[in-house]
Amino acid sequence: MTIKVLLLKPDSQDPSPVDQSLGARLASAHAAECSGVAVEEAAFRHGDLADLEKVLSRYRGKVSAVLGATSVPESARLGELAEAMGLLCFVANNNPVVWQRRSQVFHIGLPSSQTATAVAGHLQRRGCRRIALIHDQTDFQRRVAANMERAIQAHGAAARCYQELTDATLAALSLDGADLVYVVYSSEAKALPVARRVRSRGMTAPLLFGRSLMRPSFLSNLGANAGEMWFVDMFSRVAPDGAAVPRFFETLGQAGIAVPTANHAFGWDGMVFCSGAMVAAQGDPAKAIAYLESGVQLNGVTGACSFSAENHNGRTGAGPTVITRWHDGRFEDV
Repeated sequence: MTIKVLLLKPDSQDPSPVDQSLGARLASAHAAECSGVAVEEAAFRHGDLADLEKVLSRYRGKVSAVLGATSVPESARLGELAEAMGLLCFVANNNPVVWQRRSQVFHIGLPSSQTATAVAGHLQRRGCRRIALIHDQTDFQRRVAANMERAIQAHGAAARCYQELTDATLAALSLDGADLVYVVYSSEAKALPVARRVRSRGMTAPLLFGRSLMRPSFLSNLGANAGEMWFVDMFSRVAPDGAAVPRFFETLGQAGIAVPTANHAFGWDGMVFCSGAMVAAQGDPAKAIAYLESGVQLNGVTGACSFSAENHNGRTGAGPTVITRWHDGRFEDV
């Protein structure tokens, strides 16, 4: 029996869905857990929820599960539609609004609070006692910064948040003598000017960036004279643990991907977890949900997931977060 899964993505060149869908596609072709699963792909107009519904409706009765490389609003709508169609649904978002306690929907993004606690612990162990955060004004980045500020303070360090980079902010950063500056932006176009302006003031403290900016274009645009650059990451790129990450690196390397991103990893794990559950349930979405909610531990590239009826995110404990240094054109563990 061949189990059919739909990979649904927006028609967009945004790096997040592009990388997620590529990771999912490579997993479907190379991961053992996806054996016996046939994947179909479809695209809808980016941000157009009506078109998402129209495209998904074409697969009614033709697929048993759907994996969305989708934004929070798109994933929330996809979850509603998956519930109505009786499909198992996986997405990578960590926002609880995506779930809405729908039994069909599993959202495997790493919770911001979990990541913040892990990052604060890493910084504490590396002697960072005064930390500045410069953050974007999106709702997501404000939440990231707020979680990070609380976690830093809970670890006994001082944190100061700046909502925009002005001359006054730069002067304050210089006076504060921060041990590290965390640039809390997802947009490369916004993060690069911030990094350059901080460096233009002669500040030599490490700059820390979120995992979404760990991609070739950003690393290249930083240039050779950017100073000490650290990234929030989800796996060691020097000595990865377990079997899943090396296999993932090898597969992406063979596909010409020099820098596997977090979104590649979320797409890979989404496909592996979804396919594995459907195979265990012999293609029955209801049985796949019961299998997932049984608490079985799924070990992936993005860390472990263990779901229950009360937790369809599956992330507990410290999580997989590490800090990676970009130095002289190569990665190093911090």
